[in-house]
Amino acid sequence: MFKVGISGDLLNNENEPCFGNDPLEPLKNRKDIEISWMDKAITEITADITAEYDAILLNLPKVNSHSVSKKDCRLKIISRFGVGFDSVDIEAMKRKNIIVTNTPNAVRRPVAVAALTMILGLTSKLLKKDNLVRTGNWNQRTNFMGVGLSRKTLGVIGAGSIGTETIKLSKPFFKNILAFDPFLSEEEISSKGAVKTELQKLAAKSDFIVILCNLDSSTKAMINSEFFSNMKSSGYIFNLSRGPVINEIDLEKALEDKKIAGVGLDVTNIEPLSTNSKLLKYDNVIITPHALCWTDECFNDIATEAISSIINFIDKKPILNQVNK
Repeated sequence: MFKVGISGDLLNNENEPCFGNDPLEPLKNRKDIEISWMDKAITEITADITAEYDAILLNLPKVNSHSVSKKDCRLKIISRFGVGFDSVDIEAMKRKNIIVTNTPNAVRRPVAVAALTMILGLTSKLLKKDNLVRTGNWNQRTNFMGVGLSRKTLGVIGAGSIGTETIKLSKPFFKNILAFDPFLSEEEISSKGAVKTELQKLAAKSDFIVILCNLDSSTKAMINSEFFSNMKSSGYIFNLSRGPVINEIDLEKALEDKKIAGVGLDVTNIEPLSTNSKLLKYDNVIITPHALCWTDECFNDIATEAISSIINFIDKKPILNQVNK
């Protein structure tokens, strides 16, 4: 029997799958597969857990070298629920011949839409204007003028799958689109509809900057004091990748010194963000709980894509989204 464990943090308050039941049907209909839900409180996959399951549909819990250190480890595949895989020690899994997959196709459009939602929400002063109505200050609306986009430049950091979709959706809104991605040529970025630009030059030329790159040793704290110093004082920056890509201390200083006009974060260095965080004191900052792209369609598609990788492994079919080849 092939045993599949599913992250308990994918259950809602009613103990139902937050992605619905339909994506689970291909697993439930197989007599050679047994599925079970792991404890919601698990934050790290232990060696006892990997000794129990052949496959794990993984959401937030971390997987490291200790997770697969015992001789009785039976784990063969980790299917990450989402596009990021920095919570998994990829090299450790490779050494143990454990396949790691993600779901790049399912999140492409939802994250791109979330990026635009952040931009439009912050620049239109959506939350401030909502508050005017709620607090009886309707007549103060002339003091809260938004920022138009049609004459502005968008900078995209990371022109991969999600970055490409963001460029595509953003073209009707912006006059120019720049992109920084050291892994793509000028021609490749041009074919996506943007102009290849070095990082600091992108900071200086962009009115709006969206971070959509992976988190690794080269991108950790890549957005720092130098970057903020190069940004326009009227510039906005948005992070929908991973929190540690931004040096948060430098970000707080940039906000304090009014070096930038505003910030939108769906991710932070530490999650959940402390209610004592300095970032929460600024009214030109929007922060969402690493969930802005979450919709019924998004989660259904993520679960379907993640589960298909497990089934393809069992059936010895090609694994389309393997990240540790």
